[in-house]
Amino acid sequence: MINNGSQVLFIKILQLPFHVFSMILMKKNEDNFEASFAAFCKAAGLRKTIQRRIIYRIFYKARCHLGMEDIMAKVSIENPELRPESVYRILSDFERGGYIRKVQVPGVKKYEYASERHGHFLCSKCGRITDVDISGIHLPSVLSGACQVSITFNGICPECAKKNEK
Repeated sequence: MINNGSQVLFIKILQLPFHVFSMILMKKNEDNFEASFAAFCKAAGLRKTIQRRIIYRIFYKARCHLGMEDIMAKVSIENPELRPESVYRILSDFERGGYIRKVQVPGVKKYEYASERHGHFLCSKCGRITDVDISGIHLPSVLSGACQVSITFNGICPECAKKNEK
């Protein structure tokens, strides 16, 4: 149950102009980002640098599969001087720290935010990688000690299938 003071505060927040309300939300998201970045760096034993912050933010916002070209395009907007060699080193640090992981499917090398366990679907036409829920898949007891499992399904995605029908 909300008490009167909380109701008044909630109503006042709703009466704020949209741009002010969205600035409050952005500030909250920025605080969450900074706390997440600081916690990761501390846990991984890494210094908090501007370069790491830029790349951390890319995966924090994107939550999708990114190739090196995608990453460099995003990096160059914020820091055009950041070299690919440095980006590879940072990606390696982030991978070792468990923040991202490499997605290696035939002919494709991308990185993704290391979220819950999932598999991938690789479209053989356009190359798109889509996450697939594999929570219902149970490993045989012979594989119970496996540290890393990679499941990739190959086929044609719905978008490419529609193009083929035309």
